[in-house]
Amino acid sequence: MKPTIVFCLFLVTSLLFAQNPADVKFQDASPKGAPASMSVKYDPDVGLYAAVRNTSGKGILAFFAILEPTDSLGRSVPCHSRADFIFKDSVLAPQAERPACPIDTSISPSEPGATVVKAVGAVLWVQFEDGSTWGDSESGKQILSIRSRKLAFLQKLVAEYYDNGETSFKAMLNDRNLDPRIWAVAGCLVEDAKSQKVPAINLAKNRLEAAQKWELLLAPF
Repeated sequence: MKPTIVFCLFLVTSLLFAQNPADVKFQDASPKGAPASMSVKYDPDVGLYAAVRNTSGKGILAFFAILEPTDSLGRSVPCHSRADFIFKDSVLAPQAERPACPIDTSISPSEPGATVVKAVGAVLWVQFEDGSTWGDSESGKQILSIRSRKLAFLQKLVAEYYDNGETSFKAMLNDRNLDPRIWAVAGCLVEDAKSQKVPAINLAKNRLEAAQKWELLLAPF
C-alpha cells in the first residue's frame, strides 16, 4: 500500500498546484561528498515537494536541509527541514527518501503563491545511526540542542494520559502555545495517528520507548 505523505517534519500546509517536477528548474546545492541528496517529487495529495534521499551506506538518524523555491513573480519562501527520526518509527535507510519541504511560495490560504519556476535545495548536516555526524555543526545544533526538551515533552505527554485521562492528554497534544519546535512532536503524533488510524497514545508510547533507547545508545541528549 502506498504510504501517506505527511509533512509533519515542518508542519506547513501546502496549497496544491498542478505542476510537474519537470517544470521546476531544480539545483541540488548539497556540498560535495554529502551523504544525502535532494530532488523534486510530486504527490497528488500534497503537490510538489523536495525529498531527501540517503545516498550513504548507513542509516540516517537526523538531517538538516534547506530549500528556497522561487515562483513566476520572483517571490521566494525558504523552508528549513529539521528531521529527527529519534522521535519517529525508524531511521532513514540507505537509498530511502523522505519528504523534506513543500515546493510552494504560499504564505497563507489568503496569500497563495504563484507557479514555482525554480528551486535550490541542500542537505547541510546529517547524523548517522551510529551517532557520527557529517556537515555544518551549527546546522546540527538546531536539532541536537532541542532533543532533550522534546524527550521531556513526550514523557510528560504519556504521563498526562495515565495521570489525568484522555481529555487532558488531547488538550496537551493540541496546545498551540507550545514552542513550535516542541509542538512538532505533538503535531506529528496527531497527523500520523490519523493516517495510520491508531490511537495517538499508542504512537506516543512507542516513540517514547524508541527515543529512550536511542538516548542510551548515544549518551544523554
